[in-house]
Amino acid sequence: MRRFVRCFCVTGSGHNARCKEIAILASETSFTANEVEALYDLYKQLSSSIIDDGLIHKEEFQLALLHNSSKQNLFADRVSIFISDLLVDLTFASL
Repeated sequence: MRRFVRCFCVTGSGHNARCKEIAILASETSFTANEVEALYDLYKQLSSSIIDDGLIHKEEFQLALLHNSSKQNLFADRVSIFISDLLVDLTFASL
């Protein structure tokens, strides 16, 4: 599998580090290296669709689900609240 991963990685220090991270993550999950890279690329596109800060905001999540960030959606609202609560719990647990 390493040989297969290397053929898609461009040489350079930043790209090699990313390739290694992708290979490690792929080896620890049921995803292939190509699937991990595709998911990461989708994450980057989604996280910069409205606010380019590397985070997926509620409006960006709604845009991905509904193709409209201004419509209200109970599912998107609940997922956003759940993730916010989870992050707060993790932050306080690490203190």
